[in-house]
Amino acid sequence: MRKSFRVKVNFPYTLYGSGLTCKGMMGNLGLTGAFLKLPDTPALPYLANLKFQPGLKANPVEVLVRVIRSDSEGIWVEFLDLDHHLRALIWDQAIAPLIRDLKNCPYCSKPFEKPSQRCPYCHQSLEFRSKDFLKLFLGPEQDEEMIGTCPEMRQVFHLIRKVATADVAVLITGASGTGKEMVARAIHERSQRAKGHFVPINCGAIPRELLESEIFGHEKGAFTGAYRTVIGTAERANGGTLFLDEVGELPSELQVKFLRFLQEYSFTRVGGRTPIKVDLRVISATNADLREMTLAGQFREDLYYRLDVVHIHLPLLKDRGEDPLIMAHVFLKQYAAKVGKEICGFTKKALAAIQGHSWPGNIRELINRIRRAMVMSEGPWIDEEHLGLALAKLQPEPIHNGRGLKEAKAEFEAKLVAEVLKTYQCNAQLASKALKISRSMLYHLVKKYNLVNFVLHNDKDLVEKKKPLAAAGMSGRGRKKLLTKAS
Repeated sequence: MRKSFRVKVNFPYTLYGSGLTCKGMMGNLGLTGAFLKLPDTPALPYLANLKFQPGLKANPVEVLVRVIRSDSEGIWVEFLDLDHHLRALIWDQAIAPLIRDLKNCPYCSKPFEKPSQRCPYCHQSLEFRSKDFLKLFLGPEQDEEMIGTCPEMRQVFHLIRKVATADVAVLITGASGTGKEMVARAIHERSQRAKGHFVPINCGAIPRELLESEIFGHEKGAFTGAYRTVIGTAERANGGTLFLDEVGELPSELQVKFLRFLQEYSFTRVGGRTPIKVDLRVISATNADLREMTLAGQFREDLYYRLDVVHIHLPLLKDRGEDPLIMAHVFLKQYAAKVGKEICGFTKKALAAIQGHSWPGNIRELINRIRRAMVMSEGPWIDEEHLGLALAKLQPEPIHNGRGLKEAKAEFEAKLVAEVLKTYQCNAQLASKALKISRSMLYHLVKKYNLVNFVLHNDKDLVEKKKPLAAAGMSGRGRKKLLTKAS
């Protein structure tokens, strides 16, 4: 049974990437992916651009896709950068006209005699015209740079949705350029304070003697040069969200006053005497370790616990798997449309350079590299010299690095098995075929390298899954644990 809604279509498509172009007919289409008929499956790239026309009168749609599965009939692709407007276009032009005459469930493909609220077999909702159904599949509009498919970023997105509804303080940590302010804006835009102002202030970019005046404001004549009354960021954020970037740079004398402010949400302007009450939410961010700073006496421990009610940590870009490749494709499409250039994509050397780069500047550096490539490129493809990464490559890590041959072989074997399982969506039959080993050997490697996050499955395993597990030498307790997860 499919997890997402799909309808049968017969649209022509063009799939291209890394210098390879394929054409064919689309078999089914949903708002999360599609099945592309392609009998002679070539060595397709992991990421590619898909171009198709969802209706006779509709404009062509171009979307970045990831190949998640393939067989002798074709390939299954997942949409990666389908924004709110394209989702609505595909729904209106392609899916909505077909659901009127739908005779099979778009989830389990089983026929139903008469329309009802739910499928009698898989019990999925068939109320296609309800507002809740459309909201579920169209979804909220996402920030253009909030892109991620790795487990760490999915956890970040989960926390954003969860904490947005709770009016509590949030501390966002991560290296410079990882998108801390974008996370703060995403929380604000999804909260009950979305109609209020989002007011950011960089605590490290303002002189220490002016920071208190910048946050809380000052009265006329409070100090030399105060020719008029100035409203601070805390007062301007009333009813909305106050975002304190680089909160670790707060001076020690201001930390005391800010702690009092967080306790009562009341303050007085510099040079003033009248308390001002505000209703706002505080979100703070830092690239420093506030916990270590509190132990070293550089940051107040009571203020730290006031700010760190919910903690969100953003990983480095180099630790986010295929996210650099996905984001590079998305940014390339955006900037190519802005400058009016016809760019097809990246060459294989450019993709290898993007994946192999350490990205010390994180997302900010990636965006600037793509902008540079748009200026330097003259043809339809972006190469590694256009990105400026050919000379920026770091020295490779020593192969020996203190490890013996046995340890190096085991590390390579574990990485290879994990990569193939991820590529074939944990399908034991396809993964073992790609590795050129038996399925029982694959189960043995999963157990040996503790790859418990990969639950192997295919049609035969659902019936005979005890046999390969027993053949792998797994203990009864371990077999029961893995079978429970597989079920």
